[in-house]
Amino acid sequence: MATTESALARAEAAVQLGRLEHARQIIGEALVAAPHDPALLERMADLAYRLGRTDEALRMAGSALATDPDRYDAHLTAALSFETFGKHEQALSHARSAVALDPAQVPGLLTLAAVLSGMPGKSVATRAEARQALEQAIRLAPGHAGTHAYVAGVYRRLGDREAAGKHVDAGLVADPTNTDLLAQKAKLEISRRAAVRILRGLLGSRPEHTEARKLLAAITWRALLRLVVWLWFFAISFVIASMWLGPGVLRVLSLALFVIIPVAWTGVFRGLRKQLPPGYLRQRLLRRAGPMLALIGLVFATLIADLGTIVVRLDWTADSVRGGYILLVAGVVGAALAHMLFFGAWLRGKGGENDREASFDYAAGGVIVLSFAAPAVLGLLAVLRHWSRQPAAFWAAVAIASIIAVTLLIEMLTAVLLDRRPFRVGWVALAAVPILVLAICGIWWGANRIVTQTFHSEERLKVPTFPEMPPLPPVPTFHFTPPVLSPPPLPPEMPEGDGG
Repeated sequence: MATTESALARAEAAVQLGRLEHARQIIGEALVAAPHDPALLERMADLAYRLGRTDEALRMAGSALATDPDRYDAHLTAALSFETFGKHEQALSHARSAVALDPAQVPGLLTLAAVLSGMPGKSVATRAEARQALEQAIRLAPGHAGTHAYVAGVYRRLGDREAAGKHVDAGLVADPTNTDLLAQKAKLEISRRAAVRILRGLLGSRPEHTEARKLLAAITWRALLRLVVWLWFFAISFVIASMWLGPGVLRVLSLALFVIIPVAWTGVFRGLRKQLPPGYLRQRLLRRAGPMLALIGLVFATLIADLGTIVVRLDWTADSVRGGYILLVAGVVGAALAHMLFFGAWLRGKGGENDREASFDYAAGGVIVLSFAAPAVLGLLAVLRHWSRQPAAFWAAVAIASIIAVTLLIEMLTAVLLDRRPFRVGWVALAAVPILVLAICGIWWGANRIVTQTFHSEERLKVPTFPEMPPLPPVPTFHFTPPVLSPPPLPPEMPEGDGG
């Protein structure tokens, strides 16, 4: 017993110093002498979970509970480990067991609420149980800043930003320097500038704060991904406009749209330089191959897309118009590759800054928006294209929208696969794979029609006029020749008489 208590005390001192691996080594050496000690097994499970060794944590927690089924902390570690693997029912069972063992312990209530908030397809009863556990935890620790931070995080998962904000504010009253609360406040900020300001202050006092680093990285990569989105906007806007507008108007419109791109890019980089810590952006871009390739590729893709608009609006021949749309689609493909490189750098991260949860939310949000917007816009264009000046441009719009959809879907599936949560992989694949197949068919269909459809050239520039009336047939002329009247014949002469 003395050996166990000594090992636990030394391990706790190492944990307080942030030396988790050393603490794990201490407990491991103690387990050699007492391999079935439930306290040591329970502590080893907790350390393994903190170090991200979820398999080991689950195994050690199971061994502790097999020796002593009433180990409170072992139930909590098992609950959190099962939730990581997406086994919600087992996680919920252990969380409820911990609360049943000691209903007045705050960690059990918070763990139960967290597990309930992560249940797929949360019912009204599930949400109500989670809220009840959170309220009970706050009643037990009303002035504890860490409890308010955890409660705020669970309310965010439940989608209640207002309640989360109230607990963040209440916690900051108790401890204005609490790093977890500051990180939660940054997540709740609608303004990106305000969120970055909070994170910079937080990292100034705690440079190693993992959550703050992840949030700052997410803000940075989202801003860089907007560079690609501007090019996509340029391409799809020009294609739709070219269905109805002539080359004269397209010349002005395409120039205006193209000018927007460098202006927007300048705004993105200027904003990031002002908001991010000194040298932060340079380290993420100039010292890494993926983001640099993305930037270079994006510049070339933009030039190709702009060349496509020039070819379309020149409109010399039908083949020239087709070539312009092909260049536009090629530019969109190049931008999609740049988007994937930026996204891959976000997933990879650096120094613990990658936040796959935020990257998945970004890609999934884009897929949801596109799933509603693209069918509506393309459906309207399909109906109206027969009255347009360039009907075949519709297929270029189909190809571009499908390329964007495939890009976001691949990124979303990559993020969820790296997350290693089987339950999430299942339902995401079930929803995403049919859309991915449909989008791939849209690319093939649109590209095939661009190649085979007849594009109008000079003919689409003619303003429709009333058809000319055929010339009237010549009016026939009539010549009247009056008849020649001859005098009537004289009456025959009377025979001469004999005078009587």
